Amino acid sequence: MNDAILAEQLRKTGNLMDLLNDEAWVREADADHASEEGTVEAGLGLQPYVELLKNASPEALQRLRWTVRVLSILLPELKGWLESWQLGRSLESVYMEAQICLYGHLRHLTPEQTAWIEALLAEGEQVSPNEQKVVRAEAVSLLAQIFTSEDWQTIANFADQTMKADNCEFCRSNDEERHSTYGAKSGGSHCHSLSLGNSLWLRVV
Repeated sequence: MNDAILAEQLRKTGNLMDLLNDEAWVREADADHASEEGTVEAGLGLQPYVELLKNASPEALQRLRWTVRVLSILLPELKGWLESWQLGRSLESVYMEAQICLYGHLRHLTPEQTAWIEALLAEGEQVSPNEQKVVRAEAVSLLAQIFTSEDWQTIANFADQTMKADNCEFCRSNDEERHSTYGAKSGGSHCHSLSLGNSLWLRVV
């Protein structure tokens, strides 16, 4: 694995997991691992994970690589879809919760969904721009089918909780600023939590 690429990614976003959104990097890393022999040490903190990989069956490792490839394509599409909803500061928390739901569903796909994803992966090997990939253009429709009403309710509730927490933090900061500026005579502020979760829920039901 290229240390320069990792260092540059840390400089850009501070999160190495963002590399999973880079299809070219995923394919290169997958090819590198396939050609390597022996154990790669990655620090004391990752020893339990290394042991897990040592004991994993070839089928489990193949499944893990398959999942990483799928997520490298679907996660950018998922985030773009959520960004179009203008969720504001709740976007990242909603996106994280949606990732968890998606990862869980990838283990229980229907035959039709599996066939579509295999076509998606095959298309991903092509060098054509993403805008010209017909199967990938259907990603949002597939995600809408994969996510259940229970998923969206959970995500909507999570969005509401995040919004309320942000509003409370804003209120505290605003009250502290008013108090420091005007003293105890200031009456304090009154914040009303917007029901972002309800709005999100209405988008998908």
